[in-house]
Amino acid sequence: MNFKPRWLATGIGSLPILDPEEAVSLVLEYLPEIPIWPQLPQRGPVEGMVWQYSEGIPRIRADVKSNKIWIDAAGDLTPELERFYEHFFAGDAEYFALSREFAPGYYALLDRLKSTLPKGIAALKGHITGPITFGMGMKDQQGGYVIYNPDLFDSVLKALRMKAAWQIEGLSRFNLPVIIFMDEPAMTSYGSAYFNVSKEQVIEYWNEVIDGIKEKNGISGIHCCGNMDWSLPFESRIDIVNFDAYGYVEKLGMYHEELKRFLERGGILAWGIVPTDRGGRMEVEFLVNRLEGAITDLVAKGIDKRVLFDQSMITPSCGMGSLTKEEALEILKTTKEVSRIMRSKSY
Repeated sequence: MNFKPRWLATGIGSLPILDPEEAVSLVLEYLPEIPIWPQLPQRGPVEGMVWQYSEGIPRIRADVKSNKIWIDAAGDLTPELERFYEHFFAGDAEYFALSREFAPGYYALLDRLKSTLPKGIAALKGHITGPITFGMGMKDQQGGYVIYNPDLFDSVLKALRMKAAWQIEGLSRFNLPVIIFMDEPAMTSYGSAYFNVSKEQVIEYWNEVIDGIKEKNGISGIHCCGNMDWSLPFESRIDIVNFDAYGYVEKLGMYHEELKRFLERGGILAWGIVPTDRGGRMEVEFLVNRLEGAITDLVAKGIDKRVLFDQSMITPSCGMGSLTKEEALEILKTTKEVSRIMRSKSY
């Protein structure tokens, strides 16, 4: 992977906007170098983390009125699974497409980019819900988590892999690098009694999706909006690790050896330095100073400063779908300004 972002900014995914065209306009204004297709959860449940990527998965059942979605695991699953795997092994990415109803922001971004590309654009970013979060967010008809049903969860893994591949196929028409993030908020529960998945399994599940992204020449990323054991993504085959740098930047130093190896193999650190839980108002100078302090600490632990500068990005700490439009605008402005300042600095 030759992509060197050098403090370019991008977003996580969700925005508190109802109109897809308006959301895309904001993305292109404030994140022009690495635009995202905007997820718009305030439009309704189908743009929620699990719903949005559920199309094409065998035995999905949904009730929009009651805001419930589940997998019916009763009876013989063979016919549905055989049909599913026929499409998967044929590489039929279109079968796993996100529909306009479920992802209008994706189509709005593509339509806008067909007419003009922003000045200085360096890459495009899409996203899927990560397999751990999806597997623990989707239940069967008896309330069991799908992640603990091997047959059904394998279809979830492969569906997410193909949904990432489908996005890459669509976004690649602009001859730019395509980044796909897996959003994994469930990883904040790793190590708890609630979380009965081993480290080896987590990495295996991630790598299943990551390999699909790489097969399409995409750049893989992972985002977690809280604290977690960061050795896991560093030890996976992921290309970009996005973490809440505002809330947990001191924790990163605990993993400096794993981070060093990650960076040495070309990995990118995406610093979620702009907080999304403070009403959107935060002094840019304070955030830049916090970043520089963290960099100083990592350099003291043996991390090459030049490598850090070449292989770092700026993001908000999390998605903004639950905020107000005014708060989101402040966060977008701050993200753009922090990126500008960091890009002006030398090694």
